[in-house]
Amino acid sequence: MQIGIKLEKDMQNNKLKRIDTSAETECCGCMACENACPQKAISMTENEKGFIMPSIDEEKCVNCGLCLKICDFKKIPVGGSNIEHAYSLVINDRIALKKSTSGGAFTALSDVVLNDSGYVVGSVMDEKFNVHHTVAANKAERDKMCGSKYVQSCTHGIWEQVKELLLQEKKVMFTGTPCQCAALKSFLGKEYDNLTVVDFLCHGVPNNRMFREHIEYLNDFYGVPSAGFSFRNKTYGWDSYNNIDTLSNGKSKSKWINQIYYSFFVNNLSLRPSCHHCTYRRLNRPSDITVADFWGIEKLTYSKDRDGVSLVLTHSEKGLDLVKKAKEACRVREYPAESVMYRIPLVPSKPNEKCDSFWKTYVEHGYSRIASKYFRNSLKNRFRFEVRKIAKKLRIG
Repeated sequence: MQIGIKLEKDMQNNKLKRIDTSAETECCGCMACENACPQKAISMTENEKGFIMPSIDEEKCVNCGLCLKICDFKKIPVGGSNIEHAYSLVINDRIALKKSTSGGAFTALSDVVLNDSGYVVGSVMDEKFNVHHTVAANKAERDKMCGSKYVQSCTHGIWEQVKELLLQEKKVMFTGTPCQCAALKSFLGKEYDNLTVVDFLCHGVPNNRMFREHIEYLNDFYGVPSAGFSFRNKTYGWDSYNNIDTLSNGKSKSKWINQIYYSFFVNNLSLRPSCHHCTYRRLNRPSDITVADFWGIEKLTYSKDRDGVSLVLTHSEKGLDLVKKAKEACRVREYPAESVMYRIPLVPSKPNEKCDSFWKTYVEHGYSRIASKYFRNSLKNRFRFEVRKIAKKLRIG
């Protein structure tokens, strides 16, 4: 078994050769190569930082080169903007809106698919705090996918499940990061009329191992095991960035310590190295629909919804058709596409200047050390956090 290996064309001898490519910047962890390998010679293995990388079993590999063909991450994007329509969207169902991180676009769009006997594919967080993609056939299963998860979702085996449903002529809505959406389309190798692909504006992805270690860190702090974790919970409003730890004793905790993992994410410390070289930060998206928080909507409407607003961009007729069908259950307003272009990031997230020391400390000393060294947890900052929380409580009340 060799880790961090890829196949490249040896032009002189007209055959494939293996070369070492342990560089994390060259793999986004989409797992398309693993899913596509006909010999099942590729598996994903965690490196020392916790990011999954492809490993090739030399005894199984037959040098077919399909993994090279299927990999979309290193392909050079072509074409200009494919943004056709832009909307603000707020779902009418207040319960669904509260569960959503923004305006409920995912729920509204997936409702249309499920009501038509279709399937929804998205990420869930299980009871062990592992995040992975799964297939939902009903709204109860779909609801487990609601809410943002700032963790790279495992897509092991999911591409084959999507393909099987499509071949059965079932309608499918797939949601994921832009690189996952591009990976699915590359894996399928053709367009399917019964598939709608939905991506979101992605800042980058930390890894699942670090998130589990964050939960363990909270368990030690609270002295009670976690039963669930909610990113950007809207108890105190859409813009509160409040992360809530639900304990096994039924209590919910919203303290400064819950913010540590998320602070590493927003400060570009814990992102996958390939995210800093992302080729999907562009106006030409690999999807039918893009969803995001509609930050800055007050610049267009002079008002702001405290419960959240989704930005929805369509890139194809399939995407537009799905949005039109979802309108019946939402408050939707269309805007000129050029008026929302400021919301589309066109360059990758820049690595924090402390990234090298951050990862060195993590690899050598673990999560507790980076939590104490790289998170600003002074009494002053803790006081500010509690004051902001109280202020938001008073505003809502």
